[in-house]
Amino acid sequence: MWIHKLRTMLLPGMAVISLLGLSACATHSNPVYLEQSQPQSLRVIGLPLVEDNKRLDVRRENPVYAIIGISAKAVQQVAREIHRIKYQDANPALHQYCVKTMRQGIKKRLRKLGYRVVDLNMTYWQAQKAFRKKDKRMEGMDALLRVHIKRFGYFSASPYKPYRPGMVVTADLLSMQNRKLLSSNVYNVGYDRKDISNFEFEVSYMTHIHVADKRYFYRDFKTLMRHAKASSKGLKFVAGVAAESVAGDLRKRSRRYTVASN
Repeated sequence: MWIHKLRTMLLPGMAVISLLGLSACATHSNPVYLEQSQPQSLRVIGLPLVEDNKRLDVRRENPVYAIIGISAKAVQQVAREIHRIKYQDANPALHQYCVKTMRQGIKKRLRKLGYRVVDLNMTYWQAQKAFRKKDKRMEGMDALLRVHIKRFGYFSASPYKPYRPGMVVTADLLSMQNRKLLSSNVYNVGYDRKDISNFEFEVSYMTHIHVADKRYFYRDFKTLMRHAKASSKGLKFVAGVAAESVAGDLRKRSRRYTVASN
């Protein structure tokens, strides 16, 4: 069964990789902090559907393949897809559950911060189009919060490092009136910061959030699969932290954080 899935998913995935390689450019060059000098101007936030590729990612990189060449990279890509499919088959509802609870977490946190959140059953681009057409669903909305999951799953940077759960997600808050970017950030939640490349995700920076829990570290794929059900708790936890991070950045405050150093 997984072989059929591999055939239908691998080629489109490789095409996407090729396109990214040709057109990669940084869309997030610097974090944008929410300006709170006029907090009354931002009251109603629309939350479109979370953007993602609708599948968990399970991968282990091998730097040796990069040296050998394209044929070795293709072998690595095949192995990656096989592992991803096997893990997702062991947890068929996990991805959907995590994205759903993440979205709920964002809404709950924003409402606690004093915002009114409009739950939109449409994509960010559909919401923009609806606003231009004066759709009643968009009435009174001050901004849209666009959330895009770039990667979510278990990742190992080399055969000598364990698989660990994590997520890379971008969040952009844009004004409905003039499309001004009010707030923007890129979050690496859980992955080892030394193992994540900005270039791969087409960003110029990342805010790294350390949530490592060695209970959810697995030395190899066989170990991960033996604990497939238990490992789902690691991804659920990461999704919860991501929701808190995205919404928490929009809290009303008089000034930015002061970064302390030793």
